[in-house]
Amino acid sequence: MNTLTVIDLNDSNIRVASGGQMLLNSPGYAVIKDNKIAFGTSAEKLTRIYPRSTHDDYWYRLGQEAIQSTSNQIRHNADLAYMQLAEIYEQAGKPANSLIAVPSSFNQDQLGLLLGLLKAANFQNIKLIDSALLASIKALNQGEQLHLDIQLHQSVLTRIETDKNHQVISTEILPDIGLMGIHEQCARLISHEFINQSRFDPHHNAETEQLLFEKIPDCLARLTNTSISKMDIEYKSQSFSANITRETILKELLPLYERIYKRIEKPEVLLLSHRFGNLPGFIDGFDNANMLDEFALFTAAKNYTEYFHKSDPDNNYLSELPVLEPVANLKTPSTGKQQSTQITHILINDIAFKLDGRQYFFTVDHQIETKQSADSQYSVHYQDGHYSVKNENNAQVFLNDNIINSKTILALGDKIKTTLEKSSTMIMVK
Repeated sequence: MNTLTVIDLNDSNIRVASGGQMLLNSPGYAVIKDNKIAFGTSAEKLTRIYPRSTHDDYWYRLGQEAIQSTSNQIRHNADLAYMQLAEIYEQAGKPANSLIAVPSSFNQDQLGLLLGLLKAANFQNIKLIDSALLASIKALNQGEQLHLDIQLHQSVLTRIETDKNHQVISTEILPDIGLMGIHEQCARLISHEFINQSRFDPHHNAETEQLLFEKIPDCLARLTNTSISKMDIEYKSQSFSANITRETILKELLPLYERIYKRIEKPEVLLLSHRFGNLPGFIDGFDNANMLDEFALFTAAKNYTEYFHKSDPDNNYLSELPVLEPVANLKTPSTGKQQSTQITHILINDIAFKLDGRQYFFTVDHQIETKQSADSQYSVHYQDGHYSVKNENNAQVFLNDNIINSKTILALGDKIKTTLEKSSTMIMVK
């Protein structure tokens, strides 16, 4: 059976994987300079340096309406989308079979246009699927569930029902609540902290403003499990630093979080995209939320590969999938938080180690330390009512056979393993 290449078409970071390997990341940015066009990560590193030459909404506003452009190659947003898809096609090794996971925010006209752009970019054997449905599959229980995702310029609520099939039944767009707006709010706050602490304004010139925005995602990710994060900016052989606290970031972001909270009627269970896992304090606003694994979408695509290959070739867009595994009939499902609060020990090679709320670092040979070292493979820590695991030192760590690259909430019975382990011994959290 031919390998299936999977594309997660979220403009905050278009991810491409094939055969269990992540091939590339390509954020939805384009920068036109001197009649040359850069896309993805290359473009993202130029957005603050050439703001008037930057396009960041061509996926958000995908269409064929005329736009202002400094290049005669670009007439409308569809041209930019096509060019990025063509670049992805080449970088991904010209895939023979492609599954494109598309956000629920795409309307019928945009889906038709996207299909045409993919074919024009030489993609073959294309199947489109609702990305919320695909990412949620393993977490779905009998009945209705709500999935929440975030893009550069908006957030999307997708209601999914599971009975004999998993099916998308409704979509709601939350406009103007996107990662770009969050990062811009944080940039203003962090710049103020630099001025107060180092007498340095990162917004003073384009180069340091660019460095500031590049560091914000990592700063926010650190503040999901620490109370303070130090940010350094190097400029003209000088180093400037500012300590950013979780408290000040939460004070800045809480009004925006509240706008999302108010749009969500308390569902039986809310499934959060992994993208919210790097926003400090966001999950604290819910008592019934599960954070999906970063690679949940790709794992589900692998499990459904045979179905995709055998499905009707004339059905180009899927918003419904068959149930491959029995699902629970739970009116009040256990959430990640509820399960995590029951965790008391971590079992390593038949020896139970009691967890007492502190942060612990684990080495490849199962040594447990209270401070991070060069040998640390992953850490387990308690915060806001739940335990989480995070890989350290860029180590490859698996949670229930799925690679993790960011903090992930633990539940009873989870298994953690590193690729460097000499044996197949699994670590059981219970």
